[in-house]
Amino acid sequence: MAITPSPAKRRVRHSLPAVLMRAGTSKGLFVHRAHLPSSESEWSAPLLAAMGSRHADARQIDGVGGGSSVTSKVAVISPSARPGVDVEYTFVQVAVGSEKIDMSGNCGNICSGVGPFAVQEGLVAVPPGAREVDVRIFNTNTSRLIVETVMLDGEGNVEEDGDCVIPGVEGPGSEIKVAFVEPVGSMTGKLFPSGHRSERIVVEEVPALGSFEVEATLVDSANPFILVDAQTLPASSAGEAADSALSLEVAEAIRRRGAVLMGLASSLEEAGLVRGTPKLAYLSQPVVSDLTKGAADLRVQAYSMGKPHPSLQLTGGVTIATAMVMEGTVANRIAGRAMTLQMDGIPTPRRTPSPSERGAGVSFSEMSDLLPDQELGKSQLFRIEHGSGVMEVEAQTRDGESGVVVDRCVVTRTARRLFEGNVLYYT
Repeated sequence: MAITPSPAKRRVRHSLPAVLMRAGTSKGLFVHRAHLPSSESEWSAPLLAAMGSRHADARQIDGVGGGSSVTSKVAVISPSARPGVDVEYTFVQVAVGSEKIDMSGNCGNICSGVGPFAVQEGLVAVPPGAREVDVRIFNTNTSRLIVETVMLDGEGNVEEDGDCVIPGVEGPGSEIKVAFVEPVGSMTGKLFPSGHRSERIVVEEVPALGSFEVEATLVDSANPFILVDAQTLPASSAGEAADSALSLEVAEAIRRRGAVLMGLASSLEEAGLVRGTPKLAYLSQPVVSDLTKGAADLRVQAYSMGKPHPSLQLTGGVTIATAMVMEGTVANRIAGRAMTLQMDGIPTPRRTPSPSERGAGVSFSEMSDLLPDQELGKSQLFRIEHGSGVMEVEAQTRDGESGVVVDRCVVTRTARRLFEGNVLYYT
């Protein structure tokens, strides 16, 4: 007797309203929270499918993701009921090559597109005739405030085109000032979660190298980072390319050890389950070249989701700048060594008295709204060299009872819409 096979169950096609944006040196989907399930625990299926990471596809060929960590991101935005806040923003890192999403930290580059998106979507009231607007953004991943100054065309529309060029993006755009307000302790509540400004981390999980130690600063500002003095990396791996199998193994082993020391994981195994945080960066003295356009404070090789970052995370710039103003950190020490060399060579304007004197154009509506009952301190400009050029970070600091306090860090970005419509996906 012949058996007739039952028809296969067909998948269901869905439509997700979205905007694809290039924000800073990253690219991702910008979605209204109202268009996703009310529970964040149910976001995984639609976002994995929309980006193309279902079935652990590293190419993301069946979705709109670009097959790399910097092009596989999602920003979820909604109006905010918090006093003094315009919109709330949740960052989602969609894994490439595995069916996972990570919401443990923020992405500064993607965040730079939230302000323009909020204006374009009518989530922010724009005063008639205004040529710029401050958008106050609450990042739910880190519970921190970000204020973005977005340029307008005089009719209330975002001015996307302009003359600002950032390293890592070939074309120009309108300048967006991204200010991370009181960035310290984004996930751990502490600037130095381990209690040390610099420490030796013992690593024993790389069979080819045995046991080795690195000098590092474990710091949490905008995102938790492990900042490693590159000179202390094992000599046998020093000549390896940043993306070699050995280099990736070393980087992940250090990252997991740091996660445990920072209290972000209770074991190395648990640390391996969350690839987004803490993040890892190797610091070294800068290399003067045509790419850097002059001397920098230090050089960085950052890692993102287990792979070398082509430039530098915006939150990485904020974290490194924060560490540079703190005596005793790896970043402060390396920047000091670089400054000594620069005094004998090419001079560099490392410090500036104030944004207004520089004509930086940082136009917060009322600084007292951001920093109540506080006097603004000094402004320091840091230049951080990376694989695509130099990132400039302005740190606004003041002297507090227990030391230096970082009130805000400001970075320049550009962003623009690439398409708007609906992403079709199956579940």
